[in-house]
Amino acid sequence: GLTLSVILMAKWTSSIAAQASSRERGNASGTFRDASGYLSFCMSPKESVAKAVASQPNLGLCGVQPLCTRTDSESELKVFRVPRCGQCNAPDLELNFETELSFQEQSNPHTISDAAKRNIQNAKIVIREIYSDMESRCEEDQKHFEESGSQPSRQKLNTWATYTNKARLQRFASDSLSFVQSNADCRSRLLTPKQLRFLILLQHLVSEDCSDVNRPESLRKHQDAFEGNLTPWVNSQLVKDAHRSEFSIDGTSFSLQDLPAVPEGHEDERRQLVLKFQTEFVTALENFLLAFCKKRGLSIGGTRRLVQVVTTQMSQAGLANLDRGSQASRYFVSSQGLDQRTAYNLSSMQLPTGRDALKLSILCMKTGFSQYLEKDEILKRTGVEYPKRCKPESYLYQYATFSFSV
Repeated sequence: GLTLSVILMAKWTSSIAAQASSRERGNASGTFRDASGYLSFCMSPKESVAKAVASQPNLGLCGVQPLCTRTDSESELKVFRVPRCGQCNAPDLELNFETELSFQEQSNPHTISDAAKRNIQNAKIVIREIYSDMESRCEEDQKHFEESGSQPSRQKLNTWATYTNKARLQRFASDSLSFVQSNADCRSRLLTPKQLRFLILLQHLVSEDCSDVNRPESLRKHQDAFEGNLTPWVNSQLVKDAHRSEFSIDGTSFSLQDLPAVPEGHEDERRQLVLKFQTEFVTALENFLLAFCKKRGLSIGGTRRLVQVVTTQMSQAGLANLDRGSQASRYFVSSQGLDQRTAYNLSSMQLPTGRDALKLSILCMKTGFSQYLEKDEILKRTGVEYPKRCKPESYLYQYATFSFSV
């Protein structure tokens, strides 16, 4: 079977509070650093990121030097005035949170570290909160459709059926706790509830995407289509948007920035250039994935599923998963002057067990903006002046690394 690992190694950082995943998602502090206007929302290197933005044409292709390390300081957005946000005002998580979800006790509590015990205790609270929120959102969404008389799509009906089913929620909760118990970072160091939430939610969303491609079409929660040059298994959204991102496949860079510029008014020439880029990139991606599958001795069905799973996370679906648990999703930045860079790095790696695996790093960075809106205040306060101003060097940064093994 296909195994997904979320490597806690990324960070959410940034300008207006961006999130980055730590070797797989998750460092976020979410507190105000000092009175000088720095907003701390994650572990991220402001100086090194700013330098990377200015000096690296292929930003964050992850193959040369990571933008984040665990020793980096926490400093984010510079603002002219710093209001308190909804999360900063929120009360601490209650340990007696009531829920219908239950967890099995740890079998050997004396064999794990104090940090791991705390993480497991906090994870139970976070997990209950995550799936309770998903259930409530689905119930509210379902009620809205019923009241408006609108007809939901089959995919939406499947989503409602998934997250309003107590048995499935219980299984999800058990799987999430097992993931925390087995995660190396969760066993070795204390994580905050926000870090745990990001890590747990991201792993769940990507795992569900992995499962979705193997379900009958009538039971899927997404409408993903697939195509390709050598196979019919590459996510169509990835093919369509390939020219908008930067990629590194086993050390080889693919970016339209590496190609000659096309003068304005030559639309046909540009379309041909984009088509050529898509063809070369998709073919290289398929060759790399097929070679990995052959080395691992996968069947045709196993090869199909792995290619679909990996290429889906290299599309907008992967960015959406990264964003859902991210602190960055709390901020809307102005489109004027906005420069969004997305980069994917796919390579092979060897797990501690000696097995080969695929490693996928995703990076998304937004720069060039000087105004933003904060979702918490939009929802909870009225009469607030919008938009707020931020320094031109502000940035939003999200980064995560996954491993896929079979």
